[in-house]
Amino acid sequence: MFNFFKSKKEPERQLNHASELKKGDMFTVIDSFAYPAWLKGQTLRVIDIQTYQYQHSSDTEFVLESDSGQVVFLQIEQEDGEQWANFSIKVQRDEVEDIFGLDQFARIFDEESLTHITVQNIPERFTQFLANSYQQSESPFVCYFHNKDYRNQALPRYEQEGGELCEMICLESDDKGFGLNIEIWDGGETEVSLTLTRPITDIVDLFPGDAK
Repeated sequence: MFNFFKSKKEPERQLNHASELKKGDMFTVIDSFAYPAWLKGQTLRVIDIQTYQYQHSSDTEFVLESDSGQVVFLQIEQEDGEQWANFSIKVQRDEVEDIFGLDQFARIFDEESLTHITVQNIPERFTQFLANSYQQSESPFVCYFHNKDYRNQALPRYEQEGGELCEMICLESDDKGFGLNIEIWDGGETEVSLTLTRPITDIVDLFPGDAK
């Protein structure tokens, strides 16, 4: 006797590219000396997805966590038909002082022209995330931060309430392989991040989680 009412198992979700990552998904970073020990060859889990909204575009940022609890941020950049993985880590005020010196770092905020700064000290824990020098790539600009994934829905109108206002200052190394990003939030709170840019092919072994 045929069982016409036998339930069909839903097909497993396919995860073919890092841009498709959802909360709960995981992937592995290749085992390369381009990465620090806590990141190379490690499997990272997506614990949150957030959005930076600019006047004419937006960036999706994946918040990742390693097995050891280290948090790293990922944005996928596309330029001239190529894709890059931008891994970022936040650094604290005392670490900024150790790396750049506060007097030199303050020039970024004080000078009207685009600033060039040099690294004065490379702490071992930041070796793979630092260049020797950085050049400010553009004037400070405003964006809106949303603690939400907007990839499959329309963003709020720019300057509309709903996002958190942020001023961005971006610097990069001569070879564009490293970045220094400064976020100035309403009230004056400042966050500094170091960015390592790598080929998107460094992200391997994508593992879908329970997201639909």
